[in-house]
Amino acid sequence: MWSKLAAPMFAMLAACGPRYAQLGPLPAEQLWSPLPVQHIEVDGVDVAWVDSGGNGKPLVMVHGLSSYLSFWEYQIPYFAQQGYRVIALDLPGYGQSGRPDAPMTPPWYADLVADFMDGIGVPDAVVMGHSMGGQISLTLALEHPEKVDALVLSAPAGIERFSKGSAQFLEGYWSESRALETTEEELRYTFTRVVFNRVDPGVERLLEERVRMQHTPEFRGTSVAVARSIRGMLQYPVVDRLGEINVPTLVIYGSDDRMIPNPILNGGRTSTIARQAQQAIPGSQIVMVPKAGHTVHHDDPEAFNTAVEAFLTRVAGRARG
Repeated sequence: MWSKLAAPMFAMLAACGPRYAQLGPLPAEQLWSPLPVQHIEVDGVDVAWVDSGGNGKPLVMVHGLSSYLSFWEYQIPYFAQQGYRVIALDLPGYGQSGRPDAPMTPPWYADLVADFMDGIGVPDAVVMGHSMGGQISLTLALEHPEKVDALVLSAPAGIERFSKGSAQFLEGYWSESRALETTEEELRYTFTRVVFNRVDPGVERLLEERVRMQHTPEFRGTSVAVARSIRGMLQYPVVDRLGEINVPTLVIYGSDDRMIPNPILNGGRTSTIARQAQQAIPGSQIVMVPKAGHTVHHDDPEAFNTAVEAFLTRVAGRARG
């Protein structure tokens, strides 16, 4: 329904930007990456990942819904330069990883990330997650606490509560074909007015990739992953278990986040969700970045990276390694 109401806005945005679909399909293996992509089989699934190398403290990055590892383009080189061994993976269903017929729930992804870390010889790490990746990271800390030395959560899902009716609405709206049906105009609106607050060449590249990937056979698997991931986040909430988190935790939200809390189903202010996180997660630190949106680490990478570096320096004595 909302897309029909916003149709005039879609048309205006389409007139202002390039038309990427006419460039033709873009296979996943041609996606841009900040580092050379490697592949490893984890639990029978092909997982794409990048590794800055070195002997520094491992920092594992887990992307959000309907995205992939290059959404960390402003964090991977920065933290590598700070001496961390930066590792980012494409979750199965997304990016250059395989499209398995799997649950795609936060517990399933958390188990896979734990096994992925074992597979690459990383016993424990600082774990950084965005949005859905934040909920997966929280689940990892709950179910595999030995893997997580500290948590850095960028606009994490999993803090906001949904009523039974709201959850059922979201599950029904996001059918397994919904992402396949999204128009280029809707995508431009979503990228430039909802997900990102700062539209730079990197955002345009991500938008182009998303539009062109939709015209590949493998994107059907991504559409299925999006629907299952949304259902999984709703069916396996972590909000009532946040008090069990026992590692240093930094939560960063943008003050102008247009996705958390859900503006249609819940309303309210992002700062309220941030305060709830601080109250629920023992000893957690909260940072609100002014004028940044849901992809806060991309909208203001300088503020985000500075806050993370200060946090990791402060907790270094408490985190393993």
